[in-house]
Amino acid sequence: MTDNPLAMGRKNAFADRYGTVFGRQQGLMLKMAGLASSECSASGTWIEDSAGNRWLDFGSFGVHLLGHAHPQVVHALTAQAARMGLSSKILANEPIVSAAERLLALGGAPLDNLIFANTGSEAVEAALKLARIATGRRRILAFRHAYHGRTPGALSVSHGYERHGALLTDGQSSFVEVGDLAAVEAALASGTYAAAIIEPVQGEGGIRPVDPAFLQALRALTRAHGTRLVLDEIQTGLGRTGELVCPVSPDVRLLGKVLGGGMFPVAAALFDTAQFGAAARDPVVHASSFAGSPLAGAVVNAVIDVVNEASFAPRIARLGARCREALAARIGAHPGVAAIRGQGFMIGVEFKDTGDAGQMIIEAAKRKLLVAFCLTAPNVVRVYPPAVIDEATLVDGIERFCDSVAALPVRHSPPQKEPLANA
Repeated sequence: MTDNPLAMGRKNAFADRYGTVFGRQQGLMLKMAGLASSECSASGTWIEDSAGNRWLDFGSFGVHLLGHAHPQVVHALTAQAARMGLSSKILANEPIVSAAERLLALGGAPLDNLIFANTGSEAVEAALKLARIATGRRRILAFRHAYHGRTPGALSVSHGYERHGALLTDGQSSFVEVGDLAAVEAALASGTYAAAIIEPVQGEGGIRPVDPAFLQALRALTRAHGTRLVLDEIQTGLGRTGELVCPVSPDVRLLGKVLGGGMFPVAAALFDTAQFGAAARDPVVHASSFAGSPLAGAVVNAVIDVVNEASFAPRIARLGARCREALAARIGAHPGVAAIRGQGFMIGVEFKDTGDAGQMIIEAAKRKLLVAFCLTAPNVVRVYPPAVIDEATLVDGIERFCDSVAALPVRHSPPQKEPLANA
C-alpha cells in the first residue's frame, strides 16, 4: 500500500483532473471516499490502482459477475477481434447468429426472436416500442422502486425519475406497489396499457426481491387483459440471483450486464413473435450501428459457455445464502442497520440513515473493499461478489464489510434482540 505524501498528492491530482472533465462534485466525491487513485488493471475478484493498492471488488454495478478479465471471455474477444470486429450491417455474421440461437434456448419458449442492443436501456426502449406498436396502446404499467435505465423511455418507467427527462409523461406511465394485485388489475382492466414491466429483484430501488407468486399473478393478469409482460432481467439475469433466468414466462425477457462478460457492452430483448404481429416482422423496428457485431456474438457465446456450467448458478445460490446469514449474524443487530435482503449474489444492506451508508462506503474503502449504494435508494449498500470468487476471499470480503459497519459511530436506538435477515 502506498500512502506517503507524494503518492497522496498524485491521487488528489488525478481526482482534480477527473473533476475538471466530469464535474467538480464528482472529483470531490472520489477524494472524500478515499477513491482518488485510478484503476489500472484487474483480474478475477481484484482491481489494482495507480498507487499499487489491490481492491476487492464487491461493487461494479452488476457488470462483473464473471469477475474481471475472465480467461474464456478474453480469449473469445481477442480471437474475434483479430478476425473481424464490428459488423458491416449488410452481411450477417456467424457469431451473433449462434449467440442468438443459444440465448433463445436459454430464455425458454415461447420466446423465439430477439433484438441485440448495446446497453440495457436500449433493450428496454426496444421492448416498450414493440409493445406500443403491437397493441396500439400508449400507457405502460411500472412499479414503485423500479429502475430500468437512463434513456427517456426507460426513465419514464423508473420510479422517481420523472424530472430527469422522461419521455412517457402526462399519465402515459403509472406506478403501483409491488404486491398490490388489486391496483394492477384495476389499471389493466382499463384496456389502455401496452405493457407492464418489472424486475424479478428490484436493483437500484434497494435490492428488493419480488415474490414469485406475485410475478405469476402478474403474468396471468397481463395475459387476461391483452397487456404485454416485460421482465427486466438486465441486472438479475444469467446467474446473479442464483438462477439463470426468472422461471416466469414473459412476452419479452431483457438481458444485459453479465451478458457482456465484463468485457464488452451488449444487451438483448428476447420476445415472442406471436405477441407482436407486424412489429416483430419489421426488420428495422429497432436498429443500431454497433449492436449485433461479431465481437458481441463472440463474447455472448463465451459467457453462455460459463453460465451454463452445471455448478454455476447453484453455487451462487448456496454462497449467497451463506453471505446473508453471515451478515445477519455479524451486523443484523447493529443499531444503524434496518434490513438485510437479497437473492444469490445480489444482496442489499439497508441503513436507517443515508449518512451511515455513505460513511460505510468510506470505511470499506479504508479496508480496500469496493462497494456501492443503490441509485434511487442511497441508504442501501449493495454486496455483489463475483461468481469466480473462492470461499476464503468471500469470507474475507464479508469480514471487511462487517468491520466497516462496526466502525460507524453509534447514534441510533439500542440494537434489536433478533438479527434482521430478509432472504
